[in-house]
Amino acid sequence: MADLAGDTEGRRVVFVQDFQVAERPYEEVVAWIAQDARRLFQRALEDARVEGEQLRGRVCPANWPAVLAKTVELRCEPLRVRGDLALVAFSWRASGAPSLFPELDADLEIAPFGAWQTRLTLLGRYQPPGGVLGWHLDQLVLRRLAESTLRAFLRSLCAAVEEAVPNTERSRKQSLS
Repeated sequence: MADLAGDTEGRRVVFVQDFQVAERPYEEVVAWIAQDARRLFQRALEDARVEGEQLRGRVCPANWPAVLAKTVELRCEPLRVRGDLALVAFSWRASGAPSLFPELDADLEIAPFGAWQTRLTLLGRYQPPGGVLGWHLDQLVLRRLAESTLRAFLRSLCAAVEEAVPNTERSRKQSLS
């Protein structure tokens, strides 16, 4: 997971990015997400439920006990397609004690990765809470926790795609043999 630190109008911003490859063709992934982008996030969030225009679910780093997961409220925009790139903008914030946890603003980029695969790239940004002390804590420890949480969430998004979109590659190979 790559990250860069920026300073926007005197507030420190942390940028994070990571990607995963889904073993499904781009066109079919985009067609499935275009029906309802929120459904993708609902499948990826643990214990997800719809509440009005937002989703509520839990996120945490991989292999952490579920009791340590943080409940977030997630909002996503409809899928936008421009050429060979599709994008879903989304944000999440902690549902309890939001001043202790950063709000994430992110984009999920969906792009072809060869003929039978799709690359899902998460590009996010957040401001560590707590002023200068929060910034230093983020530099020392909390950034790794945020990156691990986002990586686990991205893996869940990829798994949701692979579970929901039929595997046409397998069908194609069977028809060729």
